[in-house]
Amino acid sequence: MRAAVCGSAGLAQSAATLGLDLGDGPPDLVLLEIGVEDALARAAAIPATVPRIVVADGERRDLVRALGLDGACIASSAEPHVLGPLVRAAFPPRPRRATRLVVVTAARGGVGRTLLATNLATRLARRLPTWLVDATGTGALSWWLGMEARPWAELEALTTELEGDALRVVAGEPRPRLRLLGGPPVMPTRELLRAVLGALASFDEIVLVDAPSLADERTRDLVSIADRVLVPSYGDPASSAALAAAGIDEGWWLLASQSSGSIGDQGTFRSLPRDEAAVSRALTSRDPVGGALGRAYDDLAELLAIDAT
Repeated sequence: MRAAVCGSAGLAQSAATLGLDLGDGPPDLVLLEIGVEDALARAAAIPATVPRIVVADGERRDLVRALGLDGACIASSAEPHVLGPLVRAAFPPRPRRATRLVVVTAARGGVGRTLLATNLATRLARRLPTWLVDATGTGALSWWLGMEARPWAELEALTTELEGDALRVVAGEPRPRLRLLGGPPVMPTRELLRAVLGALASFDEIVLVDAPSLADERTRDLVSIADRVLVPSYGDPASSAALAAAGIDEGWWLLASQSSGSIGDQGTFRSLPRDEAAVSRALTSRDPVGGALGRAYDDLAELLAIDAT
């Protein structure tokens, strides 16, 4: 939000502290401090349609009210903690769009990324139509779901004309309401992956992508368009360095794999407990993981289901 500050240097400092953009260009908000020289003249030059927050105290506050300005837009001081609620009220946050594309990636292999993607998709499919996309080309998702997915090579020729109906034909359906796309022996090209996700967007259904590590160019493409990015990670120095280099975004859910607490300097969204017995049973049966780890997956699936509505 760009703000025009018509007042003291202290008011400008408070605006910067609140994260307002004080650069050139048409403002979204005017901060006006009564009693500061030239402040009224500067504010008068800005169209009256731009919302204003007036800083006034004592008699000046009564004067502003007498002029008919809404009392909710009057601040008693220029301190950030006083201005903050008024700025927020002037521009209520827009609801973010429902989550449709979820990317599961990691700083490195061996952290349970594919296990996480499979179990979340299986749980989400009990409530919502769900697509699971194997962007790794390893076939690990197919193995966990007990089926053979058709290879990406079959779709490469359709990259420039891919439509959603074609995906329904080639997708496997290992569970009710769960469709799987992508099989070994190779990864999809960046162009094919973009085309597939563009076609899936027409269904308005939730899509989970098991993506390569953060360093892969395909994953960087996916992260740039994802609604949510889930990153299971260990707390080792190499993983911490890779996460720091990638730059954790606000929409990412960093998950402590087999541990709890922070990962390097990063706080974690949830922890995935170590539960070797539950994973061993799942390996034998290829059923969804139970036990303590399964309960953690249940929790994440519940949050994603809420996020998708």
